[in-house]
Amino acid sequence: MLLIDDDKVYIKDYIEILIMEDHFFKIKMPRYCLNVRGEGLAIYYYDQNEIRFSGHVKVIEYDEYRV
Repeated sequence: MLLIDDDKVYIKDYIEILIMEDHFFKIKMPRYCLNVRGEGLAIYYYDQNEIRFSGHVKVIEYDEYRV
């Protein structure tokens, strides 16, 4: 699940954070990888089921992969 609220993004039920930079995040989800591009991206909360990060999001896209 993905929720976008102003300058915050909430992602639930993720598997793994693959890439984490201040301008790009790649997050492995159950059936795809979620790519988030922007400026000043930073995680302010995460646990085993949820990630919350803030910053100026410019693009959100996904890459499908086969399980």
